[in-house]
Amino acid sequence: MKIKIEEARKLCEDVLIKYGFPKNEIKTIVDEYIESELQGKLSHGLIAFPSLVDRTIIPKEKWAIEKEAHTAVFIDGKNNFGKIVGREAVEIICKKAKKEGIGLAAINNILPFLRPGTIARMIAEKDMIGIVVNNGGREMTAPEGGIDPVIATNPIGVGIPAKKEPIVFDMAISKRAMGEVRVAKILGHFLPEQTFLNKDGNYTTNPDEVYSVVPMGNYKGYALGLLIEILTGSLVNMPMGIRNKKGDYRASQRGAIFIAIDPSFFTNLDEFKKRNSELINQIKSSRKSSGINEILIPGEKSRRKRTENLQRGYLEVNEKVIENIKKLLV
Repeated sequence: MKIKIEEARKLCEDVLIKYGFPKNEIKTIVDEYIESELQGKLSHGLIAFPSLVDRTIIPKEKWAIEKEAHTAVFIDGKNNFGKIVGREAVEIICKKAKKEGIGLAAINNILPFLRPGTIARMIAEKDMIGIVVNNGGREMTAPEGGIDPVIATNPIGVGIPAKKEPIVFDMAISKRAMGEVRVAKILGHFLPEQTFLNKDGNYTTNPDEVYSVVPMGNYKGYALGLLIEILTGSLVNMPMGIRNKKGDYRASQRGAIFIAIDPSFFTNLDEFKKRNSELINQIKSSRKSSGINEILIPGEKSRRKRTENLQRGYLEVNEKVIENIKKLLV
């Protein structure tokens, strides 16, 4: 079905108002879901919205800075929403990076933000390189060669200033995001092959049989996931590995690391942007494999989808998705 972008936004905002979410935070929270939908990231868009209401505990106190130095800050999120804490953390680390060349925020006890790429973009739009990682919530990814889920899907987002649009992308360390299982269940389709495992360790395309997901890039994705598990786990005093917690993975409190690097501390900013754009042009003009019409830059496809949706002013959303959100208002 077609639904106007602003209509979808108001529907979600009305739900959060009904359930007592902080009024000054509602727009920021809803923007995450709308932005994911605009970019075609359906597993993190409106289909994921009801789980926010079903599982979230409304924050009762403001996040706090536990420790601070010239280039680093340690933040206790105190169960606040990740995007809310993240928005403030970006301001802090970008100020540090402007003065010292780099700023880092280590954060614990936050409720999830949908995609680290949205935070990385905020940093890139301030003419900084942004690197953002957060814990995926609970064990979902099997180690290379294994069956049992041990680490989370642990996404990473990167934002890099360029001459026009910043280069922005995010990805889970698993071959596909675990949210795709929810999409497949709700929309009634099969999962991609050779991606998800059942309890016997065999590949399955049935979302009802999924037990774990394999790492992307085999041992390389597994190694990257292990690094992020530690950075967002033991480093910031948060759980990691096998947690044996039932319920939606989105409910878990998380740890995160934000890094901002100021290019102007090391080189001329305009020249930096120009050279990045030149590199992009070289990549896109390089020879294409047989059957390939265009070489895309990471994040380019979702950016085009976003532009298309904004220009036409509406979203194409499965009717079941909108019905599930409307049920929350009954």
